[in-house]
Amino acid sequence: MIQLILWSFFLVPWLSLFLMNRKALGRYMPVALLATVMNTIVYQMAWTYGWWKYKETLFPWDKVAQVHTVYGAFLAGTLWIFRFTYGRFWIYMMVNIGVDLTYAFGLRMLWKTLGITAGGNLPPWGSFALMTFMALLLYLYQMWQEKAFAPAPSPAEEKGKVRITMISRSARILKHGAR
Repeated sequence: MIQLILWSFFLVPWLSLFLMNRKALGRYMPVALLATVMNTIVYQMAWTYGWWKYKETLFPWDKVAQVHTVYGAFLAGTLWIFRFTYGRFWIYMMVNIGVDLTYAFGLRMLWKTLGITAGGNLPPWGSFALMTFMALLLYLYQMWQEKAFAPAPSPAEEKGKVRITMISRSARILKHGAR
């Protein structure tokens, strides 16, 4: 039963990405990968500082950063949240607060009840605050990403800009011939 839950937390989010259009997937994949790196670091910190320990995992090697959450639900969840909320900061933050509260006060408690995790000295509010802070960093990163890699504006988009071009006499002669 527990393995079925863990596998569904890993596979269902990935399968849901077949429903997302390619443009959105490509647009938000960098921020989702950053979220994955950040979550991996947080899970390493959690392992070191005893914030939580996983007793049940998908593989023997994923005791520190669990595949089913970090590389499954969190990665795909980041893509979906950005897909539906990016560009509307307050909606993005409200959705993230809802998800973070559900994780901190719901799923973490469920994992303990099912025996998936044990121990843990990070209170739910600490987990919530950490995840909400990460959500803010991810939004700022996506804003930078879109600005940094935006295509150069076309001449038609450069309304109101004055462009001064100097054409030398010799260039005019080459183009039109001597007169």
